[in-house]
Amino acid sequence: MPYPRKTLSSLQASVWSDIVTSNVLRGLSLLSRSILRPLSWAFANLAWSNDDYIAWCYRQAVPWTAEGENLDAWAALPGIYKKDATAASGLVLFSGCTPGTELVANTAILRADGVSYTTSSLAIAAADGTLSAAVSCDVTGADSNCDSGTAFTLLTAVDGMPSSGVSSGAITGGADIETEAAFRTRMLKAYASRDGGGRQDDYVEWATAVAGVTRAWCNPSGAGSGSVVVYAMLDDAQAVHNGFPQGTNGAAANEPRYTTATGDQLAIANAIRPNQPVTALVVVCAPDPYPIDVKLSDLSANTPAQIEAIKAAIADLYVRNGTPLGMTVPQSDIEEAVLSTGVSFTLSAPLGPVDVPLGSLPTVGAVSAQ
Repeated sequence: MPYPRKTLSSLQASVWSDIVTSNVLRGLSLLSRSILRPLSWAFANLAWSNDDYIAWCYRQAVPWTAEGENLDAWAALPGIYKKDATAASGLVLFSGCTPGTELVANTAILRADGVSYTTSSLAIAAADGTLSAAVSCDVTGADSNCDSGTAFTLLTAVDGMPSSGVSSGAITGGADIETEAAFRTRMLKAYASRDGGGRQDDYVEWATAVAGVTRAWCNPSGAGSGSVVVYAMLDDAQAVHNGFPQGTNGAAANEPRYTTATGDQLAIANAIRPNQPVTALVVVCAPDPYPIDVKLSDLSANTPAQIEAIKAAIADLYVRNGTPLGMTVPQSDIEEAVLSTGVSFTLSAPLGPVDVPLGSLPTVGAVSAQ
């Protein structure tokens, strides 16, 4: 039974009641400026503050309600640590350069909104006058990501090349520091599980401990006997790609039995490598998108804004329930997602459950309404 903690007003009333019943007033009326009035409030406030501190101590005493550094301490016991924020990286293209012009490493480049990036290595203009510079953002977080075609400007002019360029492809990989809610969820899963050094849940925990990884799944023997296939998604860091990892599927850099992965897949594989059983062949893969088209008729509010709201609701359904280990999306789940936007409609497609093959994740396809 929970302890019924008193409110500040009830404590004040209780102190005042004690003063009256103690007969300290001897039946006389209390003056409006009597010292007993502020004293009763002060004692009530002190009692309430003590109760508040004890309640805070209780929350820190157990891992499922601890906060801040206390949550970090509880999570460190099973070896779970908060994921740091990461910075985005990509390519910036400059056209109209003098062939052979060099852009040295550590050159500052500004995004159109003033966010600062730095070149990662030496870049040389090609014979056609284009120069492609690898850059990484100077600040961490999801705001360091940007779309393809975003404008960039050199902080300091360089002879032989224009000062303006654009991102060549999306600049991705930036993720915010892990939220306490997500961190607590990973910690509680670690406490609930028993570290077996290679169970199916272990691979999921190792993968989701990598910065930027938000979801992961394990498929034992997915690439043959003795293998483990790990699928991962980076919903924030690769939001411009709908969360799908960018790179090629494969194994860790020091795994000689399989093709080495690249990009996000390589980072995850390398992180899993020190923890996995020595005999396991671990292959990290990006799920294949499996778009599901939705057709609606008699839609009550057939507007572009309503269609976007429906897409968002269906996308949320797929994020919550999607798995690349083979699944079926019931028709009723799609109907409930559309209904959650507050519309009336008739679902014309899909009619019946949708089977999503192994290795694929359901994604929002074309949403049309009549």
